[in-house]
Amino acid sequence: MGRMRRFLSESGLSICVIWAICGLSLLLICGPAAAHFHTYWPQVEGCYGKPGEAVTWKYFWGHPFEMIVYDAAPPKFFVKTPQGKKEPVKAKEIAFTDQSTNQPRKAYELEFKPAGPGDYYLCLEAEPYFIPEEKVFWQDYVKQIWHVMAQKGWDKPVGLEVEIVPLTRPYGWPAGAVFQAQALFKGKPLKNTKVEIEKFNGFYVPKDKLPKDRLGEDNEPLLTRVTKTDGQGYLTFTLDSPGWWVVMVGAEDGKKTHEGKSYPVEKRGCLWLYAEPAPATLQK
Repeated sequence: MGRMRRFLSESGLSICVIWAICGLSLLLICGPAAAHFHTYWPQVEGCYGKPGEAVTWKYFWGHPFEMIVYDAAPPKFFVKTPQGKKEPVKAKEIAFTDQSTNQPRKAYELEFKPAGPGDYYLCLEAEPYFIPEEKVFWQDYVKQIWHVMAQKGWDKPVGLEVEIVPLTRPYGWPAGAVFQAQALFKGKPLKNTKVEIEKFNGFYVPKDKLPKDRLGEDNEPLLTRVTKTDGQGYLTFTLDSPGWWVVMVGAEDGKKTHEGKSYPVEKRGCLWLYAEPAPATLQK
């Protein structure tokens, strides 16, 4: 897929992809499918809040590392509370400029006000959408922690079809520390499965600023890192710098028809994590 990414970038080709989230919208994708994620982050530093305080997230569809943005269809978000209940999330369409093209894109603002203490998960469930260059449908399930004073609920499954359940508490966790989780598919361990990890920088990174390998090509394995789950679905990794990161696993599940042809459906489970700066060493 790295070669595909370079070819599309250098040739200027564009690919029209039908994105059927909520049964709506066409999405124009100029580039490869591999690095596309549902990207959302709170408009405050980190992932801590307090009861009764509203929090706002921005959401776009695109490349987190480079912050390349494409039109997003209306998202289907909900919050899973510490008590295990689902609560709705307000979503408002906004214009968000893709700096790689200087074009306005459809994005969204999300707002939620936690009622009491505990750990909340902001979750997204997407409808299947066809990726022609991969010849596959993707269906995404995404979650992100919001910690409200009490440590209650961070280690509980939300109940998404594909889900990464933390074993390491997903807040108060410094960059460089080991993180462990278990990948589940329909409640069972997702064994020996590829895991992708990518950082969200929060600003546009032009092509000439991307890290290069010794051949002068974009070092794509460094941008989107890969590991695997073990025989019980466990995954272990470290994140080397502070900020937001997305971790993704996938599982093939059935087929779906597009223009008279049958294609596999890959269901992707994503967990967004915030790595904090390591605390300074205290001196007497």
